[in-house]
Amino acid sequence: MNNTRGSFMGNKKEWQAEQAYLTFVYDKLLATQKQVVAEAEDTNESSKQFVQELSSDLRMSSDSVSDSFESLIEVEQKNQELAQINYKREWLEKQKHNLAQLLTTPYFAKIDVLYPDEAEIEKFYIGVAGFSDEEHHQYIYDWRSPIANLYYENNLGQTSYEAPMGNIPVDLKNRRQLKVEENRLIDFFDTSTAIEDPMLLQVLNEESNAKLQDITSTIQREQNEIIRDTQSEVLLIEGIAGSGKTSTILQRIAYLLYRFRENLLPEQVLLLSPNPMFSKYIEEVLPSLGEKNPRQMTYRDLIKNQGRMLPVDSLEDQLKRKGYTSSVAQMKKIEKHVKNLKVDELILRDITHDGKVLISKQWIFDELSMLPQETEMYRQLEFIREKMTDRLQSYITAESRKDYWRDEVQSLSNEEYQQLFPKGMKGKEEVNIEKIALRILTRRHQKSRSRINRYVWLDMEGHYEQATGQKLQPPLTLDQGTEFAYLNYLMLRKRDERRVKYMIIDEVQDYSETQLYFLAQIFHQAHFTLVGDGFQSVFDQGTTFKKVKEIFETVDFDVTFRELKKSYRSSGPISQFMKNLAGGEKSGIEVVNRPGKDVEAEKFVDEESYLRHLDRLIAERPTAYRQAILTKDSETAVSLFKKLNRASDSRLVADGGSMSFSMKTLIMPVYLAKGLEFDRVVVHDVSEEEYQTPLDLNILYTASSRAMHELYLPYIGKPSLFLSSL
Repeated sequence: MNNTRGSFMGNKKEWQAEQAYLTFVYDKLLATQKQVVAEAEDTNESSKQFVQELSSDLRMSSDSVSDSFESLIEVEQKNQELAQINYKREWLEKQKHNLAQLLTTPYFAKIDVLYPDEAEIEKFYIGVAGFSDEEHHQYIYDWRSPIANLYYENNLGQTSYEAPMGNIPVDLKNRRQLKVEENRLIDFFDTSTAIEDPMLLQVLNEESNAKLQDITSTIQREQNEIIRDTQSEVLLIEGIAGSGKTSTILQRIAYLLYRFRENLLPEQVLLLSPNPMFSKYIEEVLPSLGEKNPRQMTYRDLIKNQGRMLPVDSLEDQLKRKGYTSSVAQMKKIEKHVKNLKVDELILRDITHDGKVLISKQWIFDELSMLPQETEMYRQLEFIREKMTDRLQSYITAESRKDYWRDEVQSLSNEEYQQLFPKGMKGKEEVNIEKIALRILTRRHQKSRSRINRYVWLDMEGHYEQATGQKLQPPLTLDQGTEFAYLNYLMLRKRDERRVKYMIIDEVQDYSETQLYFLAQIFHQAHFTLVGDGFQSVFDQGTTFKKVKEIFETVDFDVTFRELKKSYRSSGPISQFMKNLAGGEKSGIEVVNRPGKDVEAEKFVDEESYLRHLDRLIAERPTAYRQAILTKDSETAVSLFKKLNRASDSRLVADGGSMSFSMKTLIMPVYLAKGLEFDRVVVHDVSEEEYQTPLDLNILYTASSRAMHELYLPYIGKPSLFLSSL
């Protein structure tokens, strides 16, 4: 690759031209921002005024002819006007957000393109968002636009790109990487091949921060192919630590939302995160790419959402749990049970309230028996659920009309009236007794209604035992929870899953075969992006990439497999240590030879001297330097935190439930650090006693891979044999 670096002395004319264009665009951005902010303020004010007028009109309408046809038409017209105002508000807010980003860094790249039969070269500047003026002059192109793909994908010379109107042949004359800050040009590089290392190395050498770094400006060619893939049903990506897997899938989400913006909503994209902490970590990244966040949850959250759910192992329990193993064969047993299930085999329960049976299981059975038996079971159950809701409402209505309510209503205090009618009411004598009784009974039977809607009247635990021959004993393992969730899904068919068009799964190697089969089945209408690293499998029940592919192909998905073998995050010495841990040359890992400090291992004779040294490391942490002490599990993290004297300068993160990226040393288990990066990582006590099994090797590899610039491996007593890789 040939690189030409920009400098004021070496390329004075080019530098001046670039600076002049940057100044021109920046001034345009400022003027547009001022205009958009003013328009947004006016729209917000108009919206408030419109809502007030609409509320007034509705009150007048309800006092006179509230049920007239003309009134209903007027209300509908007003609602449409309000929807248009709200749409404009949202659009202006997005413009404000994009302009704020562009004013920080207007763009990061430029390509020179010559179209066939054209004499003049066209210049395209590329940024995190597009920018044009009112006359539709395009000054900056969105990094996800078709033309921008030339910057990421192709070499100079004759090439082409895909646009909505088809394939466009062009002659790519130049590719330039630019480093700009607001209206100042800092540097530029001209590259003759698809974007590679100059700007990337510069970014990687900078200190870490709470966000993933300048990810749109440093996309590499192999990552770009993944980001823009819209054909694969299942895109399976095996990428080593530091290869940009996380940033690639986030950019892929942003690209998909941009490419299919007419018919793909953020809530139709579901990102399964390895832990809650990782979810918090990336919350700010997608908005910085110009998009709203997709739905995010952990796998535990997902299976809890499938009908009624029993307590499931935490991540810590999952790490320690031994013994229970599941399989796809177990899931097939559940499928067979549901497929062959007859009404007279259903295990039913009464719906009760204060010891009184409101709806008996015999009534439920009788109603089910009258339905056409060829109807799918989940449809029969859904129909009966609705009928039970109607029956409960009929019971409540009948009860509210009984005579004893007059005395009970009269005995209510003013506070109780206020709770029932928070928006106010007329005097007690003028109030409809039946209306108050209905309100009271409705509140009293909220739990009964909830039990009906959650199918508590169906003994799912009993059906699980029938299907598998095993009794459920909470807390469940993740695989048991998966089996139970699958039973819920097959019998009840929650419709939520049909809305998901794209499913993104990070750390796929940590999912069991059972869990992957479950996901493939319930999201069978979605496109999958599965990302992981076999070397970072830190749970016993993980799955090989070969097996992942087989499972999805079994469920009739076409699987496209891609690899990311080049490690960008860590310095050369750290990357080389990771490569050695992974098996050396046979691992296929390519190291970016970025200079850095050697990996340091240090012996301590006892815990006391070791803890003193950790206290000193915490106290001497450079300002703006992100540092973490990583342990094998949560229990060890808690114990270590309590023993340190510098606890006020550190933060314990043991469960992923609360996370702050304040500039303190984080003490945390390695499985919560997945996806995160730090300037310095200390791996707690890499001794022979603590690190000896193949799983321990994966944990050490994963912990080491979180370090960008410094990796410190202290141990008490004898070192782990894995340190011989140094």
